[in-house]
Amino acid sequence: MMTTALTERQIEVMNKMQEIAANVRKRVKETEEIRRIPEATMQELKDSGLMYILRPERYGGLQASVETYSQVIIELSKACASTGWIASLCAIRDIMVAESFNEKAHLEIFSDNPQDVLFAGVYEPRSCTVRKVEGGYLVEEGHWMFCSGSLHATWGYFGMYTKDENDNILEQLLMTVPFDVLEIEDDWHTLGLRGTGSNAVRMKNVFVPEHRVTSFVKILDGDFQSPHLRDIPLYNSALFPCLILSLGLPGLGVVKEMLDNFKQSLPYRTAQHMGVKMIKDAASTHHLLATAELKVETAELYFMNLAKSIDEWAAKGEIMPKDLRLKALADIGYANEMLNDAVQAILRASGSGFVYDASPMQRLLRDFLTLNSHRSLSPVITRENYGRQLAGLQPNQIRY
Repeated sequence: MMTTALTERQIEVMNKMQEIAANVRKRVKETEEIRRIPEATMQELKDSGLMYILRPERYGGLQASVETYSQVIIELSKACASTGWIASLCAIRDIMVAESFNEKAHLEIFSDNPQDVLFAGVYEPRSCTVRKVEGGYLVEEGHWMFCSGSLHATWGYFGMYTKDENDNILEQLLMTVPFDVLEIEDDWHTLGLRGTGSNAVRMKNVFVPEHRVTSFVKILDGDFQSPHLRDIPLYNSALFPCLILSLGLPGLGVVKEMLDNFKQSLPYRTAQHMGVKMIKDAASTHHLLATAELKVETAELYFMNLAKSIDEWAAKGEIMPKDLRLKALADIGYANEMLNDAVQAILRASGSGFVYDASPMQRLLRDFLTLNSHRSLSPVITRENYGRQLAGLQPNQIRY
């Protein structure tokens, strides 16, 4: 039976949430301008434990549930999308590392000062040449784009392939390495999420020992390499649904903030060409506002139901079955579609005021468009694969 009880430490973190979010909100402009998360924000996230909300307690984390994590990320993302995105991805990487690597790797990573450890990484390389050598693997060259949190990370996880002489993929592997073996490219000049530091990174002639390499495909299917954590329910969580959930949650926070922003402005906005004096009195406003509210509520239900389902399966000590994992991705894609619909309704009701640089709505829109474009959140791709399953066919992807 799953328990939803929180430890005193977790309750303390949730109680601090509003104070931290208020401070984060004050630094939104600074975050965009310096194109990274301010150090004051990073320190608050570390001191509060929010940055380690999914890390094992033995390594300095809170070891909270996926549901609790989801609630925190939504609130942080309402305050600042870039901050919510980094907190979301850094935290979910703790689950990935906890499940994917053995105790020897964990002790190497966390033994000195676990509070300084932050992960950034990308599981899909743009290019990577690697070969098996004695005692591990040699990454001759590797290139990974969109490495969110690269400016704050101390350790990284990265996907790589081994190939045969005909360039056919033999294995899809996952490695973890100290971040100082990587070169960071300053290429994150973007429409939105400007503070995430999601730069491309490169690696050249780096040796990775055997104990810091694992099969990504096996991990996705629940063949976890951390027997020392198997008695902790959280680390039986289905990895890929967790990873994609972490990409979707910030968008929910952003659109909730857009909706709040619009509602707060209603008492002060006059109408033009609408047959009423104030926008709040127009029937079109009522329809669009209700549409946006219901779409956001639907998205939140999908996200939170998935978070609860991940926790429930993990509490049984079982990996979520394949068919449910595939549906989980479709659920995330559908929730993302609902958020996009809500944004369109809000913009139609708002008029053109958001085009001004000084408008908070413009920043929120830029952030949402940037994160909404992530291919893993695509309603089309995720629904296609779920539809194939419903039709009795195999999905077109191996990651679910």
